[in-house]
Amino acid sequence: MAQGDRQREDPLFVASLGRAVRILEAFDRGTRSLGLAELAEQTGLNRSAVQRFLHTWEQLGYLSKDPATRRFSLTPRVMALGYNYLRGNRLVEAATPYLLEARTRTGNSVYLGALYDTEVIYLVRLPQRFLLFESTLPGRRIPAFCGARAILSRLPAARVDDILARSAHVPITPHTVVDPARNRALIERTRELGYCVSVQEFLVGEIAVSAPVVGSRGEPLAAVYISAKYAEWDEERVARELAPIALETAGAIGAQF
Repeated sequence: MAQGDRQREDPLFVASLGRAVRILEAFDRGTRSLGLAELAEQTGLNRSAVQRFLHTWEQLGYLSKDPATRRFSLTPRVMALGYNYLRGNRLVEAATPYLLEARTRTGNSVYLGALYDTEVIYLVRLPQRFLLFESTLPGRRIPAFCGARAILSRLPAARVDDILARSAHVPITPHTVVDPARNRALIERTRELGYCVSVQEFLVGEIAVSAPVVGSRGEPLAAVYISAKYAEWDEERVARELAPIALETAGAIGAQF
């Protein structure tokens, strides 16, 4: 059943609140500011509803309006929600010392990502060198079909099939593997090896290895990612030098749960 169908059948679901949140989520596309017409088009809501939601979010302090352009932008208050989540997340707290150690040992960037529906969201990002401004920020979302193979490799086959079936399979870079059959094969390969090496699939010029963080009950909680410059590291070297550290780090974090 599609998410929209489940929501319509849920007597406790507040539809107006769901529509209001769609306004904030529209800013997830990298646009610094949006106008009324753009938001109506992106959300599928009528202009009158969008106008009321915008006014409400502005009054609550989550959006600000430029008086000259009449365009809206997110405010710093939105950051407080993310901070409160990260501060109260036991996984982030437990993982951070191990991620810092892995960065020191490898001299490369280290991330922690968690699966959410059909995406993986980076909760911690510890860059070693400046690759791209966006690559330093937590909260970036990557499609699970290519970015969460380490996590998917520890899930039941039925759930993996469901995630892949609901994924858009849109490439992030020209090197992103989007073919479902090939991705299933890569997930199975990750299951055999215990780790996954991805070459320029998330960022051109980057090669990354990921390993699942598995809790005491066998459920995958997240994945540890170690990324390096592709010009300096090939797949064989990553598998030989970085994969063991990714596995060790993921194992140490998982042992806390």
